[in-house]
Amino acid sequence: MDRKDIKEKILKKRIQFYTKLNNEEKNELWSLLSDYEIYSINLKLQNRVGFGNNKFSLQEFGDDFDMFKYKHLKEWDKEQYIYQKKHGQTHLDDSYKIYLFGDWCRFVENKKLVYGMLLSLSSYIFEQVTDNLLKFENELYPHKITTTSKKCKKKQANPLTKKKEYFYTMDFSTQAYGRENELKELKKFIRKFEYEILYPKIKKYVATHLKNRTYRVVDKKDTFDNFHQFLFSDKEALKNCTFENFLNDFNALKRDTRDLKQIKKKFVRYSKEYILQNHFKKRKLSV
Repeated sequence: MDRKDIKEKILKKRIQFYTKLNNEEKNELWSLLSDYEIYSINLKLQNRVGFGNNKFSLQEFGDDFDMFKYKHLKEWDKEQYIYQKKHGQTHLDDSYKIYLFGDWCRFVENKKLVYGMLLSLSSYIFEQVTDNLLKFENELYPHKITTTSKKCKKKQANPLTKKKEYFYTMDFSTQAYGRENELKELKKFIRKFEYEILYPKIKKYVATHLKNRTYRVVDKKDTFDNFHQFLFSDKEALKNCTFENFLNDFNALKRDTRDLKQIKKKFVRYSKEYILQNHFKKRKLSV
């Protein structure tokens, strides 16, 4: 019995009229459940379908993903790298170092359900720095972005329901108080800098200074609405972690997240100085 069938069985026991609903009504009912009800159902489901000591599962791979066939997370991650490389992902390293581009997971810890993501440390630091650079753009050129929803003129087939219906597109417009062209040039410069200079620099720093480490970042602490990021520095850290004994393996390598805040500050400072020097002809600060 797969995840979907087990979930259906749980819902039938909890809700008397559930069997009388069609698929559309079932989806609507799920959206009306409280956070506590959804959490309770997912916790019970995870205890049934999860793998290993922590009832671990990856949410990206559907119901037929067999974690027991991998000795450690490195085997699984390298397989993902090869697959993505084969299908034309151009941002990847020429040879495998670490992929881990953000995979959703769930597991049970101290009888509580945890919603999480597996992510490379380099990707996490990069996201943290680039989020800060978006704020920096607004400091240099104050602006606001407005979105408008536009209804398509013709109906199109919905791939899920197979019915024809009207779809909507989102239009974005940026107002920079007369400095739209300057902002556009700045954005173009920053995006090029981020992917051609900043990201390789972060990956090199992590590979050199943060070998065989893991970090756990908790963004949401609420029991019924939690979100944890599990960061791995390199393929050695992945090699030392298994799906069967995920938490114990992960915790054996875990370091203090306060280190990450200092690293973020370092790269934010470097990035701002680089942009100011090379786009506005001001001095440079190196990392």
